[in-house]
Order: sequence, then structure tokens, then C-alpha cells
Amino acid sequence: MGIEHEEAVRSFLLAFEGENLDSTQIERIVSRMAPAARYHLFAWEEPFVGHDEIRDELLRQAAMTSDGRFELVNIASAGQIVFVERIDSTNVNGKRADFHVVGVFEVDAAGKIASWRDYLDSREITVKVGAGGGGTGPA
Repeated sequence: MGIEHEEAVRSFLLAFEGENLDSTQIERIVSRMAPAARYHLFAWEEPFVGHDEIRDELLRQAAMTSDGRFELVNIASAGQIVFVERIDSTNVNGKRADFHVVGVFEVDAAGKIASWRDYLDSREITVKVGAGGGGTGPA
């Protein structure tokens, strides 16, 4: 069970990679999520819930970022929960930056992402791209 969930998360993250995140790519990403999925850009803030809210947030991030890549450092799972330590690399407002992130994903029985919470250091964002650094998800 765990390996299938880990593969679902790997595949989900790979869908973000590319020069520019466009609406077609975002639709493919959102389709990998459960209809009532929850996305916490910052784990302590209120989540974006459902395809419409998540799509809107990813489109907002895409306007500020380009050439998104990630390096998978560690992945582990316990039941439906998948933990991913990664380094997200992207151009944010024209400046290249790497961010250390831990993502916690819940994968449902259909293999869809039901919950996604990212944990990262807001100070790292401020130091690397300044205040209001924009989206820092895998894109």
C-alpha cells in the first residue's frame, strides 16, 4: 500500500516540473487531486479547498514563478500518509531560488491527493527573494 501512495505523490510532484506552469498543466495537476482536496500552501494557514480554489492558487503562483524543479531528498509513508523532504527550485519574480520543504500528503483509496500540507521556513523565502516572495510550491 505505501509504495503506491509514494508513487502517486512522486507522479503528482513531477507534473509541476517545466519551464512555465500553464493552465493546461495546472488542469492535469488538479485532476490528480480529490474533488474536496485541501492544499495548505503554508501548513499553519487556512487551506485552499476543492479544485476551483486550488486551481486559482496555482494559477496565481504560476504568474510569479517559472522553470520549476524539485529534488526529492527523502520519502516515507505510513498508511495513506506520505512525507516528502524536497528542495524546490524555481525562478520567483525573475530570481532563481531554492527552498527546503517538507510536504505531507494524504492519498485516498482512488490514488488521488486528498490533502497536501507544505512546511517551509518563511525566513528562507525572505532571505532569498524578499518579502512577499510569492508562491513556493513545487512550481
